[in-house]
Amino acid sequence: MAGLQLTKNNETFLIEPLGTVSQNNIAVGKWKTDQTNKIVVTKNDNSTIPFDVVWEFNSDNQLVVSAAGKKFNFTEVPANVPRYETQDAVLLVKPNKDQAFSFELRGDWALSESHDLSIKINGKTSVIDGFVNDPRSRFMFHFSNKKNLLQGSVFGFVGDWSEFVDATGQPRLKFVYKRAGQGDGEFVLPKGVVVDKSMNQLMYEYDKDGKKRRIQLVGTLMISDDFQINYSLDRQTSSDGQQQVASTTFNFNAAFKKNNFTGDLDLAIKKQDGTVGATTISISGKFTAVLGSARLLAGFTFEQNRAGNKTTTTFGFAGKLEFKQGSIQWAFTTDNTTTKTITLAVNVDINISNSTQLDARLNLAMENGQLKGVTFFLGIAF
Repeated sequence: MAGLQLTKNNETFLIEPLGTVSQNNIAVGKWKTDQTNKIVVTKNDNSTIPFDVVWEFNSDNQLVVSAAGKKFNFTEVPANVPRYETQDAVLLVKPNKDQAFSFELRGDWALSESHDLSIKINGKTSVIDGFVNDPRSRFMFHFSNKKNLLQGSVFGFVGDWSEFVDATGQPRLKFVYKRAGQGDGEFVLPKGVVVDKSMNQLMYEYDKDGKKRRIQLVGTLMISDDFQINYSLDRQTSSDGQQQVASTTFNFNAAFKKNNFTGDLDLAIKKQDGTVGATTISISGKFTAVLGSARLLAGFTFEQNRAGNKTTTTFGFAGKLEFKQGSIQWAFTTDNTTTKTITLAVNVDINISNSTQLDARLNLAMENGQLKGVTFFLGIAF
């Protein structure tokens, strides 16, 4: 019979993978783990015997338990297909996914720079080779038995995301997750977030073993008139209605980073000290004109695609049209730009007529206080 032999007080027990305990091929009790990850044998007379053991995942992502120089690998039994999952960061092990028996292990989790997950159980650290990937903002870690890639498991963690900008100016995310009976834990994603321009949603993307992996962050993107990025992340729940990811809003200070009104909207993320960093967030869409409350504004319009539903957002920039030095310019009235003015090409970006417009917002002051009406601006005719 497969299992781990444990000896105490001159008694030797065979700890079998599906929760039974035997001596000399005779069933004498059952076993489980306690809060400190010891194996506890409960004999048929209800007396209990605890054993200190070592738990670890080997290099093939297989769970192994050992004591006194002896080891048992839970994949050794061909009929058993182990399954691993997490509940409030407690590792739940089913030595055979088709059987009811399970046991719990408690440890400290960490995410590596290479997106592997490690767990430290009673001082012993194991690295599990896998990847973080999810289409609905959740922190889901996927891995497989390397000797049989069809035997896969997923660790899911419940919590909420928050944002920060690192010293280099990269927009980063961390996931604060719940731990049963303990304070919250934290995973910090090694790379920065970007906008998936195919749907204008935030995403976290990286390469692992030659494949693209990502966390699609499902939410609503908004840009203020002074180029602050706001992203309202949607709450995510399980099939039974339990919260997996809390709703929250990310805020990143940014600066307009273009010298014209063509192509995508490029926004440079500001560093913690307020200076412009090297990281640029790009949003797919087109520049357009926006009728503000007092004047005609330059602006931008973009679509978001969320589960097949498209929404369109248009916003105006903080600034105004001016006639200076013989040219028509857009002058920003915010410091969140890398350029203060953009010169507009007449009959390309903007058209004007000698007559004024009935809507005063469309009139532009020219030389000698003369007003001329704007009839076309950034693709919009008036």
